[in-house]
Amino acid sequence: MAASAPTHPALLSHLPANDAPTRVSVVPTETTVGEVACEDCAASTLAARLSGEREAAVQHALQHEHGLSIDSSAAEPAAASEQPAADRRSSQASSPGRDNHASMPTPVTEPPAIPSCRQFLDGLLAGNYDGVQDMPVLEAIVNTILLRGERPEIQLKHKNGRVRLYARQLSQRKDLVKKSQANKRRAAARRLQAGNSGHRETARRGRTRPSGTPVCLSMAEQVGLVAALSMSHTSFNRWRLALGCRRSGLASLSTLRDARRELSLLPGKQVVVTPSGAHLASLTAAIQERVSDLCDRDLFVERPVRDFRLVPAGQGAHPPVVEFPGSPPSSERDVQVTLGLDKGGDPGTVKIVATFINQEHPNSPANTILVGVCPCQDDKYYELAAMLETHLPQIDSLLRDGVWVRGVRRPVRLILGCDYAAQCNVVGHKGASATQPCLHCLSTRSSSENQTVLDAAFGTLQGLVVGRTLREATHFSNRMAAGGAMLMVGQPGTPRHHSSVERRPLLGVLPRQIVPIPLHPTQGVNHRYFRLEIEMVMVQRSAIDGPLSWKQAGTDFAEELVQLLHEKVRVRPTSFHGGLFIGRDCHTIGDHSDVVCAALKGKVSQDHLDAYERAWSIWNRVRRTLNRAVIIPADESARFRADTAAMVTVLKRSFPWLSISPKLHILMCHAPDFLK
Repeated sequence: MAASAPTHPALLSHLPANDAPTRVSVVPTETTVGEVACEDCAASTLAARLSGEREAAVQHALQHEHGLSIDSSAAEPAAASEQPAADRRSSQASSPGRDNHASMPTPVTEPPAIPSCRQFLDGLLAGNYDGVQDMPVLEAIVNTILLRGERPEIQLKHKNGRVRLYARQLSQRKDLVKKSQANKRRAAARRLQAGNSGHRETARRGRTRPSGTPVCLSMAEQVGLVAALSMSHTSFNRWRLALGCRRSGLASLSTLRDARRELSLLPGKQVVVTPSGAHLASLTAAIQERVSDLCDRDLFVERPVRDFRLVPAGQGAHPPVVEFPGSPPSSERDVQVTLGLDKGGDPGTVKIVATFINQEHPNSPANTILVGVCPCQDDKYYELAAMLETHLPQIDSLLRDGVWVRGVRRPVRLILGCDYAAQCNVVGHKGASATQPCLHCLSTRSSSENQTVLDAAFGTLQGLVVGRTLREATHFSNRMAAGGAMLMVGQPGTPRHHSSVERRPLLGVLPRQIVPIPLHPTQGVNHRYFRLEIEMVMVQRSAIDGPLSWKQAGTDFAEELVQLLHEKVRVRPTSFHGGLFIGRDCHTIGDHSDVVCAALKGKVSQDHLDAYERAWSIWNRVRRTLNRAVIIPADESARFRADTAAMVTVLKRSFPWLSISPKLHILMCHAPDFLK
């Protein structure tokens, strides 16, 4: 394909014939000054030219044999229309009676030295063709090469001479498709509708905005864009030059460096390095800076807190007495700050993260504050104490003084959001193996003769009772106790009992404001369901073939289950989650739970299969509510409470050997309370 464009000798003198953007000629072998092909890509053109020269020589010899006299001046116009330019020059040089010196090319008509394609590309990369006169020709070349064509067929010739023809074929689409393909079809329909209406629109995350108008970025946004894309200043400057320098609206490198230097000097951006790791110098300044930015952009969202009677703040709720900072009355407007810890990576590091609930998409990484990064091999109590040592005084100041929101000082509601093990270490709890493993209530792990008083007073996690005896509000609040001393050492069943809190709490957090991360219950429930599936096969085979066959049956079915998940569901476990599935794959498995249940037909009893299918059905409703970062309506919250209780009840009554873990207990008894 060739494109029409103005001819610029400064550029075309360096282009080969088949790359020059000229009009298509009637004679394919015709070349002009500036269109001479280079040695790398003109073998076919040279062969055609030699063939034409041989044909002209034969015709000239025949005319001399017949004694024909030819007037060179009369024959030139006719020959010029039939011969290529190169042949005309050669015939004129060999004509009798003509001064060969007069026909020699002058410096004006002599073509310049033609470089190869490689030399031209090197010169293009070196910036030799940045002149204004070269821009139209370069644009024409780019349009010719890069513009998408709508050809129905593509012909490709291989080196061995074989020619392949590729034709576009249309296939009938399915009527019923999954969610991903349905979203793609909706996006294609929106693009077609936007094209028919005369303007283009871009749809993203349910929001439609015009894409034709340029977006003006502030200096802070440009600095953030460069950091988010890991772009060097040189690359940024190239984009700026390509988009028209000042017309692009992008800042120059000197301005960008000055803005980056100013942002790095803000109090919330200062970093200090301690033996435990790298930390923000002032957590309080970083939180105040982020809240002020949300207010300036009008993105601060009010999140009213409901009390136990589901009465929103400011609608007749009676404020409880504030016993310690971090839990203001529900009737008072507050700023909800979540502090979390996460261990991972190779080598292992603990990331301390803070975020705000008072904004859209609070779980997005772009809306969080990285408070500290601490390299470690373990995240036990004493390691976490060293990591939080820098931030504990600042957290106390933040809870005591509050945060300024639009000129009004508001209290801070502190929420502890991390995995169960880290939560236990932060509040000084013994952990999942403790007698009272729950951080919200006083229930025991299981019934035992050594703790009959506690079992009778508070019940066990294995019971199906939803109502529990909650821990006192100040149970984790006293951080001022001497290190290593127990805060409560009374007799079991009395208010003075330590209730499995064996160390000085690092943070004073209200038990009701200790939040389970939805990812970990989702992974844990999926993993427990797979274990239950293998256990059902082992129980059924042991009942049929005897107790010696259960182990081999479980091993064989486990391998079959892994292959089924890989081939039919297209998921596989990951090593960085301890052999579990990532969150997205857990949702994919839930959407294909019928495939998992179908693998049990004929291998387990019908009662177990029916109960297992019902458990999957209830869990699919629970996980959709659990993993949504939105305000849940009251009716959906009530359904969530009923579904979690029904799921655990079905599992416990249908499979008596199943033990309710602390995470499953929190999901059934305490997650609905926080959700409302």
